[in-house]
Amino acid sequence: MSYIKLCQNCRNKKNQDLFYSGYYNWLDDNCYECPMKDCGHKLIDIDLSKEEFDIITSISKDISFLETMIQLKEKDIIEYRSKLSQFKILIQQQTKESQKPHCPTCGSTNIKAISGISRGASIAMWGIFSKKINKSFECLDCKYMW
Repeated sequence: MSYIKLCQNCRNKKNQDLFYSGYYNWLDDNCYECPMKDCGHKLIDIDLSKEEFDIITSISKDISFLETMIQLKEKDIIEYRSKLSQFKILIQQQTKESQKPHCPTCGSTNIKAISGISRGASIAMWGIFSKKINKSFECLDCKYMW
């Protein structure tokens, strides 16, 4: 299992940008020197896997949140695992929500498919002037059809 690394020198600069914070999840396990320009300090292995790091940082990019989760893992592994499993569920829900079709106009997922009967009735009534020709969905919020 690959773990993240910490450059304490970079972390002491208190940079709040995740990339420059001193925490590195993209380095090889055999890398022991900070890759940042003009640093070169020794790296410390942190007891946090790259997968855990990715889960935590997908919830929040806040460095203090990351450090709190690292401390929680050290102090109370049961509570840490509970929170991590909650985060995984939240990420799965967000992924499912983002995969749902949504209205291209307002972004709502409150849509319905236009049935063939509805489309046929509209074409029968309005002919080539029907708004439902070549449309598959209708947004129930803004009424846009596409």
